[in-house]
Amino acid sequence: MALFVKKYHNYPKAMVTEIEENKKPSELFYFCLFELSNGRKLSVHTYKSYNDKKSIYKWNTFMTVNNKGEDVNLGEYSVSYADEYNFGEEFSEWFERIPPAADVSGNPKDDEYFCVIDYYEKNIKPQNT
Repeated sequence: MALFVKKYHNYPKAMVTEIEENKKPSELFYFCLFELSNGRKLSVHTYKSYNDKKSIYKWNTFMTVNNKGEDVNLGEYSVSYADEYNFGEEFSEWFERIPPAADVSGNPKDDEYFCVIDYYEKNIKPQNT
């Protein structure tokens, strides 16, 4: 049986950085929570950074460093399980409760990851301008 999104709750511009000299926040953070047909809940996190030269926000990518000290581009999305999420709750209530990234014990399966990313890109991301 194919995996599908049962429901979601979008938090557009859930967080922003402090206002810079140009009177704009340097980054805008977006979160969307999903429940899939297999019962798992997942969080999709992405963000935009302000480009002063072009005076626009552009979607950014997540970066990390591997055990060799090399930069690794993780892509445009951070996807994680969100089993502790209660649909429709205030963003700050959920965000304050989630464990630190270092304590995350598992990553979504490929089919779960691609299911929420496909849905997000087709149905939600265009609205998050």
